[in-house]
Amino acid sequence: MSKQHIKIVVTFTFATSWVVFFSCAGVPSARQQPAQGHSLGATPQKRSNGSEMVFWNTSTSAGDLIIVGVGGIQMYDSGSIQKALEDAARKVSLYTGLTGAVVYYEKIGSSFLNYSVANVTKIDYNEDYLGYIEQLHYDSDRDIIINERGAFVRVRYKLPDPFHVVYPSSSGEAEKPDWVVNPPSSVAGFPAGVGYAGPQMYPNATYVASYEAAIAHLVGKGSNSIEAKSLQIQGEGYNYDDIRENTITASAVINGFYILQVWVDPASGGVYTLAIAQVVKGL
Repeated sequence: MSKQHIKIVVTFTFATSWVVFFSCAGVPSARQQPAQGHSLGATPQKRSNGSEMVFWNTSTSAGDLIIVGVGGIQMYDSGSIQKALEDAARKVSLYTGLTGAVVYYEKIGSSFLNYSVANVTKIDYNEDYLGYIEQLHYDSDRDIIINERGAFVRVRYKLPDPFHVVYPSSSGEAEKPDWVVNPPSSVAGFPAGVGYAGPQMYPNATYVASYEAAIAHLVGKGSNSIEAKSLQIQGEGYNYDDIRENTITASAVINGFYILQVWVDPASGGVYTLAIAQVVKGL
């Protein structure tokens, strides 16, 4: 299995969070895949206008992972569904283990022209994850939706060792979930992280950026090494400047990364994700 480094630039602080939303609707026959012989419970609800809900709950069920894969729109529905299944498989791989590093850099000067901020998250994980697709189960009549936002497939991944966690939260069409307003430090005894991502060029990319921001939040709970460097440049009169550079780094090993709930802000289109980890160990 090969491992590669992925560098993702995100705008977040360690206190932000992201969430993914899921909805379900009847799927025309052209979109149907062979039934996987599994039902995921009650049929997801829709708003009165027929559009999808902006909130979904993916707490574990019967000890198995419930995952929503999100994919971009392709020429054919089968291609869109395939992209969503690939995203779900990636989330399974992230659950099995990852190493994350977050770097926050800030430059402050006496002039606004000398102010800059950058956040970089690097994630190492098993990228040979497509084999997990064969282990994902879903009901083609109830667990697929394709709309202008993308393709969404809700799947079940059966764990060799059952994992149980439920977070009792709810949301209305415009009401923020409680974990968005007051992010929990833990859920069911597991470290919790909330990620947020503003609308991206491609809607499905917003969901990815959101759950990667949640990973960054969890990494921030690992061991931090802080390096601060100050530089003063002094001249005469208007040539005087005082520039300070601050760098904050954090790195951690995460096992059992799992998305519990997702909420989409109907006003801005930003995505919030609530995730947990079974183990967060600083490096």
